[in-house]
Amino acid sequence: MIHRPVNLSVLIGEHLAKNRRLKWATRYHRQRAWRLLIEATGDMDISEFAYSDAEDFVEYLYSKDLEVNSIRSYIKTVRPVFRWAWRRGYREGDPFDGLKLPKSPKYEIRVYSEAELRDMLASAPNDMWQARIMTANTAGLRKGEILNLTVKDVNFEEDYISVQAKKNTSETWPWTPKSYEVRRVPLTDELANLYSQILAELPPGYPYLMLTEQRYWWLQRLRRQGEMTERMMLNPDENFSKPFQKILRTAEISDGCFHDLRRTAITRWSNNLPPQDTQALAGHADIKTTLTYYSAVSSNLLERARSLGATGLEPATS
Repeated sequence: MIHRPVNLSVLIGEHLAKNRRLKWATRYHRQRAWRLLIEATGDMDISEFAYSDAEDFVEYLYSKDLEVNSIRSYIKTVRPVFRWAWRRGYREGDPFDGLKLPKSPKYEIRVYSEAELRDMLASAPNDMWQARIMTANTAGLRKGEILNLTVKDVNFEEDYISVQAKKNTSETWPWTPKSYEVRRVPLTDELANLYSQILAELPPGYPYLMLTEQRYWWLQRLRRQGEMTERMMLNPDENFSKPFQKILRTAEISDGCFHDLRRTAITRWSNNLPPQDTQALAGHADIKTTLTYYSAVSSNLLERARSLGATGLEPATS
């Protein structure tokens, strides 16, 4: 095989140019990981990049005092580019082949209590923020899925929400769910009532359920000017985190993030539904994700195990 001499900096540019369908977040993370790779090994010819250089990259990541999950992520982000270069005939083999990923520590998932959720809803400034919180907590939607939710996605007759891709039309911008699949999630009566209140205040034909009119028309103006970025399409309300953190402070909740609402919903499902059903509702592409992160021991199981361990014996006192 004839190797085409290409430096690492040239390779990543060509890779991204020929893979324009990559999502914005993937492209951004891949560029960031590649900068660290070049810092660690130098801008060498890709045909000379060896297993030892892959090891040096890992050691460099550790020297940056990064968390193990971040190190794993950078390695997994860099490796597909070398495999792509191999397929295109730019080099022989995968230099990361045989390199073991560092083990990722597992932590308990943050689950909001019912009292915290009540306080959160009471601290929300308006119906839309209440609906955002309840949609994540009862339907398990991600932030991007919530913000790209349209009126047509809600079926009030059959009580479900459809998470599906959006086409590029005069009213909507192109958007695709993380899993690329269509899924249906439950619509509770309380959430349906909130949606109805929001719809009653929106003008006829307004497409998005979870975006204010001011934000929507501002984004539409950017679209007409060709200035709306892919990042904005994925996250159409960039002023999201600060208002939610204010809600948490008002509710006197000291820790947590918006995504923990989704985790709370999925944990509730995993304690009551088979793993395959939880996977379908959560929109996990791989059931390993469901089993790895949402196989927490339920309080009911703990109570039953506790009763099995009860002997009725009292400890001796001196």
